[in-house]
Amino acid sequence: MSNAAGAKASREEEIAFLIMENVLGVDIHLADAGAGNQKPDGAWVSAGAKGRRGIVEITSPPDKELLKKWAQAKRDGEPQSESGSIPLRLNELVQVCTELLAEDWALENIAKLRAEPADERHLFLFGRSHRVESYFYRLSDEFDKGRAEPVGDLVLPEGLSSVWFRGRAVRRPEWGIRVWVARFQAGSGWHRHAVDIDERRLPSPNPGMVDDKVPLELRTPKDRSR
Repeated sequence: MSNAAGAKASREEEIAFLIMENVLGVDIHLADAGAGNQKPDGAWVSAGAKGRRGIVEITSPPDKELLKKWAQAKRDGEPQSESGSIPLRLNELVQVCTELLAEDWALENIAKLRAEPADERHLFLFGRSHRVESYFYRLSDEFDKGRAEPVGDLVLPEGLSSVWFRGRAVRRPEWGIRVWVARFQAGSGWHRHAVDIDERRLPSPNPGMVDDKVPLELRTPKDRSR
């Protein structure tokens, strides 16, 4: 994803930033404002004497035709639906992740991360279609006695420290949203987290896709400029 000069984080970027700040204990600023699509989305310097620099790129598998269909459905006042079957790929989640990371859109974003000097490079993925989301959900969902579906170790692309997969989100009382996320970290494997987010701290959703139920004056997303 990319931002023009003076732009604020998109809704998807802000969700990712808030999740990562909660998990990592860092303060993320926009790194690509005014840089077109040449820079990662976010950057930070960790607290402490080491001052390690981290960067993140936030992206998703492209689903342009589906999004176009959903936008038309909203204009027509019709429900936004998705047709077709989704292969279960039972016990193959690591293969699904590996295949996604080998696609052109992912390789372009990985190359962008590698080109930037940093001590930590993170790739944060989310799905736009249920076809993709269904796999990401399973990476952090709990099933038998609170245990997640078994997933083998992921071979990270060279130069990456972690890959994050945004999972299921549920509404909570008042303005709360709980989001589950799975993270594969170099050297320590899979980690799963549940992070609570205040809807009022997020930018409005795309008006062409969904109506915003939160009054604009209540929204106060974080200023992530330097």
